[in-house]
Amino acid sequence: MRLAREAVVLAWLLYICGSAVSALAANLDPAALADLRQIKKFVSVEVQTQGTAEKLGISGAELTDVTRATLLNKLPGIALEGSTGPSPEATERLNQLGFFTCEVWTVGEQYIAAYHVDCSAGAYTAQKTPGSLWNQAILGYGPKDEVLEAVRKGVRAMVELFTTTVATARSGSGGQ
Repeated sequence: MRLAREAVVLAWLLYICGSAVSALAANLDPAALADLRQIKKFVSVEVQTQGTAEKLGISGAELTDVTRATLLNKLPGIALEGSTGPSPEATERLNQLGFFTCEVWTVGEQYIAAYHVDCSAGAYTAQKTPGSLWNQAILGYGPKDEVLEAVRKGVRAMVELFTTTVATARSGSGGQ
């Protein structure tokens, strides 16, 4: 019964989104790039998993650690503190505090598994909530034994794309 349910969900997901891996391009206007330029430190970095991800060996904690390390390495000069969001004692303006969050959702654990990875990032707004400036998502499927590596590569690629976007914004060549 569970296998039949997984097959139906997988078929529906593939029907809706197509069988190929797709990437959704981020459309950033010059104002959004200017906001990215203001980030001085990240106060919330997290990758969460849903569905059958843990059963496939996909660990949100491991992906969070890799994401944090990549942000530190690729964005020199931008600090990384905590993962809980802005502190009431923060001395920086909210728009100087950045976030990077991903959700990994999977379905299937028998033969074929589908996955969706959605990452959002940006600076906090005046309401102390994330104001999503940047978003990327990927969708794919494959043999269950290959999905873990595909998700790792996908998250890594999105973090690197975001860091490139921030570096471009900080260099001033990404808009006003």
